[in-house]
Amino acid sequence: MRGREATIPAGDLGPVPWCGWASAWRATVALVLAVTLARLAYLAWGCPYTLIEDEAHYWEWSRRLDWSYYSKGPGVAWLIAASTRVFGVGEFAVRFPAVIAAAVMTLSVAGLVRRSSGDGRAGFFAAACVLLTPAFQSTSLLMTIDMPYAACWAVAAWAGWRAMTGGSARWWFVLGLAVGVGFLFKYTILLLVPGLVGFAWAWRRSAGVSVGAGGVGLAASVALLGLIPVAVWNAQRDWPTVRHLLGHLGMRGGDVPMAGDSGGWGYSPWWTIEFIGSQAALVGPVLALALLGMTRRWFGVSTPGREGADRLARAYLVWCAGPILVFYVLVSFVAEPEGNWAVAAYVTLSGLAGWTAVRGMDAWRERVSAWRALPEPRPRAGVLLTRPESPVQVAWHASVVFGVVAGAAILRLDLVARLPGLERVVPLSRFMGADVMAADVARLIEEARRESGGLEPFVVSQFYGRAGQMAFYLPGRPVVYCSGSRMGGRRTQYDYWSETDLADASLAGRPAVMLGDAGIDWSWGFDRVEPRGRLSGDRKRQREAFLGFGYRPR
Repeated sequence: MRGREATIPAGDLGPVPWCGWASAWRATVALVLAVTLARLAYLAWGCPYTLIEDEAHYWEWSRRLDWSYYSKGPGVAWLIAASTRVFGVGEFAVRFPAVIAAAVMTLSVAGLVRRSSGDGRAGFFAAACVLLTPAFQSTSLLMTIDMPYAACWAVAAWAGWRAMTGGSARWWFVLGLAVGVGFLFKYTILLLVPGLVGFAWAWRRSAGVSVGAGGVGLAASVALLGLIPVAVWNAQRDWPTVRHLLGHLGMRGGDVPMAGDSGGWGYSPWWTIEFIGSQAALVGPVLALALLGMTRRWFGVSTPGREGADRLARAYLVWCAGPILVFYVLVSFVAEPEGNWAVAAYVTLSGLAGWTAVRGMDAWRERVSAWRALPEPRPRAGVLLTRPESPVQVAWHASVVFGVVAGAAILRLDLVARLPGLERVVPLSRFMGADVMAADVARLIEEARRESGGLEPFVVSQFYGRAGQMAFYLPGRPVVYCSGSRMGGRRTQYDYWSETDLADASLAGRPAVMLGDAGIDWSWGFDRVEPRGRLSGDRKRQREAFLGFGYRPR
């Protein structure tokens, strides 16, 4: 990278800085490019996974493009539609945008840390920490909202730093654009804003921070453009997304009953404990590196002349992550959050982890060199090894080992599940079998057609994700219906499309293949129902298929 941040004074970091070759921006680009090409090759020729339920559901959105959707903005649908338009409908095409978004996210984190740290190596190892984080490894291969959202978060964080430390109007524009586009994927990108505001306020007297009303106004105006499609769609339908989000948060007015509706505060301490614990599992030892980087002791002594700049940059990386983590910890007191909901926090924290690794490994190398200069026999200087150790060095080496093992395991969970004791732990039901199930459903369709005297059967699922999988993998990719909201579940996007309306009079009297929980009552819509057991390839033991005859629209 051009500029002063690419220069590493040898006298400040020792005669031979750790991994000095990583200073060049081309090293970071080469790393990201190599991983991106490897991921694309894997998806094209080596991926054993069928579309997971969320991917299939978003693909359903992509063939019915709109300004927004029931639970989320239109970004994921627009990306999948563009990709399938170029590559044709297939698993590779659906997932292609996730890989590209991962590359954008990784390069943006590297650029942010490279610029803010003044050390090109820190940018390289920031990218490495992103690539070693299990949460990012999995979301870079699956086309959910998470990776495009994280990419927008990373671009916004990078632009925010450039805007507040350089004052250029173009960076304020990029900041607003990234937030606005990110909103089209996931609304919680707005939680980056209080982090930026908090940082600007906390460091307002710093000579390195400059925030003007013009820049803020430009960023806000551009960001608001991303809210327009979502607002228009919701305003036309009485704001269903608001009710959906309130339901997720367990609040009054949501589309699910409140946790405390039975009386009292319906809180379980396990919600908070499991959420916090899940963060360690999703991020791995990279989280330890980031936490060490928050402490002055383990981050190390700054290069002379950079003490204030380093404090400013570290504070920025933490401020960007803080609000979303605090928000979901608070959510865990009223509802049960999923671990990946806070994944955007680790966009900048992984950058801090990479920077910490560089600083800590420089210091560790000096200690090892000094120890090796001692006469034999040298004293034991470490806990695990004879040579000196440090928390940063141990965390970095653990991050590499854990990240490589986790990354390899993610590629072939079917092989991991064959290991003793892991069959019931590995969630293969999420990743495999949709094509086999669809083949079995196709067989049941023919059976229903024969038994009904030639009437054309339709397929209906109790769950929206399974409906999407059947729509993708059944021959001809037919219209598939979802009955969840008619069976005590939440409304889904299927309730907003006219062609998937189960009240359609043209369905009257027709047979159907129904998919849902074992023993679920389908008599509300059919004159006769016949259980057909679990589908071939279905690893969810509580699921079952049914044949229904004489459908009654309602």
